[in-house]
Amino acid sequence: NADDPLKLRRRDRGFKVRFVGEAADDYGGPYREAVTDVCAELQAASSALLLLCPNGKHGLGDNRSAFVPRPAAASAAELRQFHFLGKLMGCALLQSQMVLDLELAPHVWKRLAGITALDAADLSAFDAGQASSLASLRHIEREGIDESLFGDLFFETFEATLSDDSSVELFEGGAAEPVTFASRGRFCDLVAAARLGEGAAACEAMRAGMSEVVGPAAGRLLSLMSGGELQLLVCGEADVDVAALKAHTRYGAGVSETQKHIKLFWAVLKEFTPEQRRLFLKFIWGRNRLPLTEDDWGEQHMRIHTLETRRPDGHFPVAHTCFFSIEWPQYSSQQVAFDKLLYAINNCVAIDADNTAEARSNVAAAR
Repeated sequence: NADDPLKLRRRDRGFKVRFVGEAADDYGGPYREAVTDVCAELQAASSALLLLCPNGKHGLGDNRSAFVPRPAAASAAELRQFHFLGKLMGCALLQSQMVLDLELAPHVWKRLAGITALDAADLSAFDAGQASSLASLRHIEREGIDESLFGDLFFETFEATLSDDSSVELFEGGAAEPVTFASRGRFCDLVAAARLGEGAAACEAMRAGMSEVVGPAAGRLLSLMSGGELQLLVCGEADVDVAALKAHTRYGAGVSETQKHIKLFWAVLKEFTPEQRRLFLKFIWGRNRLPLTEDDWGEQHMRIHTLETRRPDGHFPVAHTCFFSIEWPQYSSQQVAFDKLLYAINNCVAIDADNTAEARSNVAAAR
């Protein structure tokens, strides 16, 4: 039972994955692929649990690709889902095979680390527009606005607009209580508290799930981390360090890094964007973050073999995700190599064994 924290509390995989309709055995590839797909679904527009933060929605400030818990996702069923997400985070803390491709706003990671004292900088990190508006309102006298002018320019009541554009009263009857020049400071305090409190229950559920998996003693250590440190341990580095990957690469029989097609391989990876490099890692390994430390790497190495064919420019690379290896054709140029690998990582989204029709025909990259 993957929901049992005692069964998940291990250094290797806590459960085995089988993809219905795909001829794949789980030696690690489907497991990593499934976890990566879970993260992608959580950060999709249709996700019931997470949504893109206001900075991303409005194109303002930092962390524009970060997600926050949906303010309305607080039912018992949704909190159970957040709790299980926390268990996956706990697995990522324990297992070198698992990293989570989650981009959560900094204040969410702080809450997961047990930090509840949040401030205006934390609000700005996910809603810079709101933080700026509150700062301007709090010190509106600097703009020459006094009590006599305030009522003609400001028509707010004691309500706050949350990240999902819903409104909430800041106290009972607040929707009918106008904000005045004298009460604007209280209004700013209450809005900031309401915004920073979004998703607090979801974060508590995730933190509880993490603690269940890592165990009580290790769970207490979470409070010694900063939000950024916890994020790094759960998610790893966002970009794929090509030099680190190269240092953990081995070559098959008759293959050398001095060969032209191998040089083209590394040149293409360097030319890729960070997002394309993450797609490449998912294509070849079923995960899109590299291990964080040498201990996490363990005995794992990427392996490159030559795909022997008379028409290399007519073939795509073949990845064996469970074994972290790739068969790489002897392409004639960097542009051909770039185009073939880019097509493969964007269009090969299923792990399948080599007995599929696609693999036998060799007209598309197989995994």
